[in-house]
Amino acid sequence: MKDPRTILVQRLSSIGDIIQATSPLITLRNRFQKARIDFMTLSHFAPILENHPAINRIIKINPNEPVTTLRTMGNRIDEEYDLVIDLHNSLRTQVIRRRIINTKKLVYKKPRWKRFKLMQFHINDFSEGFSQRSLYHDCLKPIMNGQTNIPNTTLSISENEKNQAKQLLKENGIENEYIVVIPSAAWGTKVWTPESYRSVFITILKETDISIVVLGVEKDSICDEINIDHFRVLNLKGKTDLRTSLAIISNAKATLGSDTGLTHAAEALGIPAVMIMGPTSVETGGGTLLDNSVTIANEELWCRPCSQNGSQPCFRSEQYCMTSITPEIIITHLEKLVK
Repeated sequence: MKDPRTILVQRLSSIGDIIQATSPLITLRNRFQKARIDFMTLSHFAPILENHPAINRIIKINPNEPVTTLRTMGNRIDEEYDLVIDLHNSLRTQVIRRRIINTKKLVYKKPRWKRFKLMQFHINDFSEGFSQRSLYHDCLKPIMNGQTNIPNTTLSISENEKNQAKQLLKENGIENEYIVVIPSAAWGTKVWTPESYRSVFITILKETDISIVVLGVEKDSICDEINIDHFRVLNLKGKTDLRTSLAIISNAKATLGSDTGLTHAAEALGIPAVMIMGPTSVETGGGTLLDNSVTIANEELWCRPCSQNGSQPCFRSEQYCMTSITPEIIITHLEKLVK
């Protein structure tokens, strides 16, 4: 096919997956520099991609959009775009895609059978060096002319946003260097224990001059459970929107958190992360990518990974994939980053 003039990339959710999709976005922008590249996502995730250099326009979908509206979108897309790249392959995007007749389509293929064997029988058929970014790039192979480079994920935060974040922290007593802690996740099985977080906090406060900023949404009770009454600890649970959270992360020395969206966001902003990974794995879309980041997981446990996203309850008397990760391990890696 001729080089497309208009490209639509679809990834509707969630935060971590959308951030991973910025890697193939950069690849597309480098490959088709004159093309208009639009990105379709759910409206409440759209702020993640504001001002992204590879995107011309963000198309927002209401989560409650009826099927008839999705079909109408498909008709319009068929008229407006030369190429549609579906990096989600969800029920919604399938409804839209059925109305796209004349436009070339590339569709992300989920490795369901490989993941089933990995989680149910612990047979790992994934290639060495596998990542979610490489899986997305497999979808692009027909248009890449043999290009194999896989760029890092990227997000964009303006200087004004960074300065506003600094001012917010200053108003709350944090003026020195800090780490960001992102303790929560969509599923409780991916959350480290409150006692372990508090132990890390106590050591960091005692052995360094670094402050600690905790981020989370209003419902994230873990943020309150790990909180310590100390002038260098700031709990901003429920007090920041998505862009403000990203700006705060962009000014941090490092991040500590679960296998969750904002931890992936830190790396996309160039901030090293210490990621605590329990029931999930690199093969299910988790893990870090920067050279100075680190993924902490108990690779010796026979029962992990057991879930693609942490939704599967642990059947054992104790969730060893989390409880076996000690504060000392986390502190060692964190101190390397902040010192």
